[in-house]
Amino acid sequence: MLRNYKESFIRLFYPAACALCSEMLDLEERILCAGCARTLNDLVWPLDEAWVEERFESLDHVWAVFAYRSPFKELLHDVKYARKDHLLKACRGPALSLAQAITSDHAYDAILPIPIHRLKLIKRHFNQAEVLAELLDPELTPPLARSLLIKRHPIPSQTFLNHEERAINVYGAFKVRRPKKIAGRAFLLIDDVFTTGATADEAARTLKSHGARRVDLLALARTVRTS
Repeated sequence: MLRNYKESFIRLFYPAACALCSEMLDLEERILCAGCARTLNDLVWPLDEAWVEERFESLDHVWAVFAYRSPFKELLHDVKYARKDHLLKACRGPALSLAQAITSDHAYDAILPIPIHRLKLIKRHFNQAEVLAELLDPELTPPLARSLLIKRHPIPSQTFLNHEERAINVYGAFKVRRPKKIAGRAFLLIDDVFTTGATADEAARTLKSHGARRVDLLALARTVRTS
């Protein structure tokens, strides 16, 4: 009750707008209005469709929470390029549901957010994969390991590259910081968008080169191929 009074008082002087449509939010709404929240929720893959039916060189399994379509695309664009990492909270519920289902079926020794290069981190001030992992961490059993995997150098844009070119582009991009903590262990990688899987597969290859027995990926979204 007291929290509602405080929220009402704050909203009186600082009205909150929906992050997607800019409509004023009702008192009980957070980040997104009810309409935009429903539209975003419509992009969540059903549990039996969240698994990506594709084989990879090093990744064992891949799951994704959302289809990479509007309005998710606009929300993630604001996260990455307008420094609005708090918007990821709008994705926490569906992401946590899938993460809990995965970690209850598979035993992992640690959760690893896909790292970004330090120059990009300086520019953006945060790693969106790490922010997502931190949102999920309190409700998951496997511990979050932020520094086991690092990015050795920035990866040039992969927008116009095919699958083979992307794999070449990312080769050698990652480095393991403490190799003794990798051998014989299983890891769940966390990333924002899954396109061809080249980046995550290279991260998995790096981990397996140090003896990891299993590496899976949970992506917040995956691109949808159009025919």
